[in-house]
Amino acid sequence: MNISLDELRDAPVAALYRLYLLLPFADLRQGRVIELRATQAVIEDLATRRRGTIPYAAIVPSATSTASQPEPAPTPPPRVRREQFLLGDSVGFFDRHLCERIGTIVRLNQKSASIACNDTDGHWRVSYGLLRRIVDI
Repeated sequence: MNISLDELRDAPVAALYRLYLLLPFADLRQGRVIELRATQAVIEDLATRRRGTIPYAAIVPSATSTASQPEPAPTPPPRVRREQFLLGDSVGFFDRHLCERIGTIVRLNQKSASIACNDTDGHWRVSYGLLRRIVDI
């Protein structure tokens, strides 16, 4: 690798820092990560089986690396909004003890709905995100 002094003067600081960190591994062509530590990775040279530590900042993965790309996170379902419920709708939800409650909406508040389950269970104030509509067939 032949680099001129002009190229080094014009190089960004991050590239110079990586070069400084990689000088002990100048002859390393292909390696694999053996161990991950708090701030460093242990790299093994595939040709010579020599091991050394390298800071994470100096690792630049190649485009042809064999590591699989992580799958994108699935998109969350759309948020339930107040406009999706009306007074008198039958809804269900799970309370803090994971018991299923079914009731009727008696009031629509800004962030929650007031639900009347029955005479013995009383009224519940439940966030719209925890409600699901009950459809009678």
